[in-house]
Parts: sequence; structure tokens; C-alpha cells
Amino acid sequence: MADKQELAQNAEQALMTLEQLSQTLEVMTCVVDRLKNHLTRQLSLNAELFQDEERLRKAQEAERAEAAKQLQQESFVVEITQREMEEGTKGKKVVH
Repeated sequence: MADKQELAQNAEQALMTLEQLSQTLEVMTCVVDRLKNHLTRQLSLNAELFQDEERLRKAQEAERAEAAKQLQQESFVVEITQREMEEGTKGKKVVH
């Protein structure tokens, strides 16, 4: 009779243990799913930030290229001889 009670008690404990394991696995699955979602969002945000930085870098590069092109178009060289410097700018136009 004691053996039957012991077997029944062991079976009941085994069922309780299995139920606890099942609940633990459910909780762990939820945690893993949340971590996956979090990581996916982080990767997405990082990708967006990288794309924004890349667009900004390209825009700045294009702006610098345009400014350099404009400077080349507007630039000119004025050559002044020593004699002209000594004589001054009497009656001559000054270009700024």
C-alpha cells in the first residue's frame, strides 16, 4: 500500500514538475520573442541612421563641389607689378 501511495505521489510530483517546466518555457519564449523584436527595431533604426548620415554626407559633398565650381568660375588673377605698387592707384579704378 505504501508503494502505491509513493508511486502516486511521485507521479503527481512529476506532473507538477512538467507543468512548471511548461510554464517556464512559455515565459522564456515570450522573453526571446521580445528580445528578437527589440533587436529588429534597433537594427532598423541603425540602418535608418546610417542612410540619413550617408544622405547628409552626399549632400555636403555635392554642396562643396558646387561651391568649388562656382569659385572657379568667379575667380580671376590680378597681377600688379612693383612699379604699379610704387605709383599707387591715382586715377585708376579699384576692383574688389
